Amino acid sequence: MNILIVDDQPSVIASLTSTIDWHAAGIDRVYSASSAILAKSILQTENIQILLTDIEMPVENGLELIRWVRRQKREIECILLTSHADFAYAKQGIELGVMDYVIQPASNASIVASVKKVADKISFQNNSARMHSAGEFSNYEINHAAKHFFKTWPDLQDSENFEALLAEKIRRLNELGCPCREEDSCVFFLTVIREWYALPLPELSCRSRYAEVMQSVFSFANGYTTTYSKDDSHFFTMLFMPSYDDIKDYFEILEEQVKETLSCSIGIFYCPASFRELRSAVRYVTAMEYLEYKNTDNNVTKLYPTAEHRNLDAASQNYRDYYQQIKQYIRDNVAMQITRQAISDHIHISPDYISHIVRTIAECSCKELIVREKMRYARALIQTTSKSIGDIAVECGFDSFAYFSKVYKSIYGISPKSTRK
Repeated sequence: MNILIVDDQPSVIASLTSTIDWHAAGIDRVYSASSAILAKSILQTENIQILLTDIEMPVENGLELIRWVRRQKREIECILLTSHADFAYAKQGIELGVMDYVIQPASNASIVASVKKVADKISFQNNSARMHSAGEFSNYEINHAAKHFFKTWPDLQDSENFEALLAEKIRRLNELGCPCREEDSCVFFLTVIREWYALPLPELSCRSRYAEVMQSVFSFANGYTTTYSKDDSHFFTMLFMPSYDDIKDYFEILEEQVKETLSCSIGIFYCPASFRELRSAVRYVTAMEYLEYKNTDNNVTKLYPTAEHRNLDAASQNYRDYYQQIKQYIRDNVAMQITRQAISDHIHISPDYISHIVRTIAECSCKELIVREKMRYARALIQTTSKSIGDIAVECGFDSFAYFSKVYKSIYGISPKSTRK
């Protein structure tokens, strides 16, 4: 695999070509050019798979060079180098199918990581194409495997051995090229094709094309996606990114790219979730009412599994911070008889203000929130340990086993013993 580095500063080219172990990144040969004109000459005569180019260059910049590459119909993956974190550059890069965006000054390790990610993608695509041509798997099998992977995601509330099952899912994601940890979060979303402007594509062809468009959009933000289709107009995707601050901007770009590439309009319904709570997000997004929910003025709609999620999103940062402190105090003192006053003394706000925050976000009283958190902790212990239910009741601050069971059943609809069965 060969790479071409383009930068108008000789010192940058000298550093990148001489101080990096390119072979370790999967690169066989490194070419360099100090301008877009020289780069075009090399691209026309040499077999280049990866283009690493600066944006800000005189006469013709890096974006214009990539635009030329696309007009030549060359299968070259591109990475942009820039000293400015400008979303306008990011948007143009996405439209041109750029794989990554490295902010200068960048360490050699950062540049190698970016190039290796692109090289791995090329190798994976080449291997997938060989396997597909050899009949080792079909588009149908790929789609079925992706659907099964998320349909069988462990449920925090119901799964026995939840921690082990979650660890196995995370391990598998890392094997598939998505570097993530159990404490990370993701976005699960539904894409609905609303209207075709040309002859509709068959389901599996459409899913494959749509997955390619998504990869070009989100890989620019170091995002990873896995998609499966329900039918020819409903596609479900798990998206993992380091940051979700600009997620709506990326969804709007995705909408534009799909319209241009697939000739159709789409609606997106997305739900952020931690990996630990992903199963509830999958159930929520895949619910039938959303599969038919097309009468909305918004093309990008955020979904909330609970009123708490919705209210947290709408609350001020000050409220969110206090609410998290309240819940953390309850979790840290689950065996105690917790009162509003105790929480007030710990986080230094008045008991009435605590009640107001809890009522605004959780839509319940502070006492009810305390009970909910205790029961959530109790349920986790029942499902994941062999402790007796009596000991668990005591560990959650209950002196009476009968009262503990009554409260537990009032929240979950079944007794603690039935939960363990």
